[in-house]
Amino acid sequence: MKILVIQGHPDNESFTHANAMNYLKHAQALGHETELIDLSDTEFDPVLRFGYRQHMEDESFPKKAQALIKEADHIAFFFPIWWSSEPSILKGFIDRVLTPHFGYIYHPNGKNEKLLTGKTAAVFTTSHGPGFFYKMIGNTLFRWKYLVLGFCGIKAKHCFDLGNMEDKKDTLERRQAYMKKCADTLK
Repeated sequence: MKILVIQGHPDNESFTHANAMNYLKHAQALGHETELIDLSDTEFDPVLRFGYRQHMEDESFPKKAQALIKEADHIAFFFPIWWSSEPSILKGFIDRVLTPHFGYIYHPNGKNEKLLTGKTAAVFTTSHGPGFFYKMIGNTLFRWKYLVLGFCGIKAKHCFDLGNMEDKKDTLERRQAYMKKCADTLK
């Protein structure tokens, strides 16, 4: 299986980054073909400056990311939840990469055509709030599963959040168990 890991934390020394790298190594150990987009060390303008009215001057990074998504069978997203959403660099990535005519097409009759069907995804997040909160309707994991990935036809198989980060409940053993839980979704 071709697996694309998208690491969406801007800090390459974060737990989220370590979790993404652990998942990537586990996928490789299982014999999967892997690719990585690490937004902590990627230079691109995440601001969609003209909406979808016109292309931006440099489309090289979004085009490369689109090619990797197109080739992937499974995409794993790793990011922290800040203010009930993903970090701005990841939001900008989604804005610039899952564009009309790549991720979806709006038709004049109001129907949406999903262009990335047949792909699966996993979303692994961390948060300071309680994990159950981000699984409720209208919250981050729901939005990602149905309104971001689902809108393009990607089926989210796993959506996990490790809540209460940096709380008294947060221990090294708990974090290691979460990393194992994420990696164990691979077969």
